Amino acid sequence: MYKRKERDILRAILQYLKVMQIPAWRQSTGATTISGRFLRFGKTGMSDIIGILPGGKFLAIEVKNGKNSLTEKQRQFLQLICSFGGVGIVARSVEDVVKTIEKIRKEEKYYEK
Repeated sequence: MYKRKERDILRAILQYLKVMQIPAWRQSTGATTISGRFLRFGKTGMSDIIGILPGGKFLAIEVKNGKNSLTEKQRQFLQLICSFGGVGIVARSVEDVVKTIEKIRKEEKYYEK
């Protein structure tokens, strides 16, 4: 069975969000050493995709492929977003995001045009 790479899933999700006119971007995190100085960028555990839903809700999408699981820091980040009224998603496919966005559209009046 073919296992899709996370970067392919991530690109498909970003394309879907663009079509839906939901501002979103890839949020890289990590660390490096430059000239002997340790530099960290992004928050450890931050989701792969960050965005803003219509109405102003914060959107965080952690992309996983296959049976890969969340790290504890990723789980904590998504819980933090949800605890403040945002939307946190673990997506193994673009369909996971479509289902969540469609569910929100049905529940939230701000999606109505």
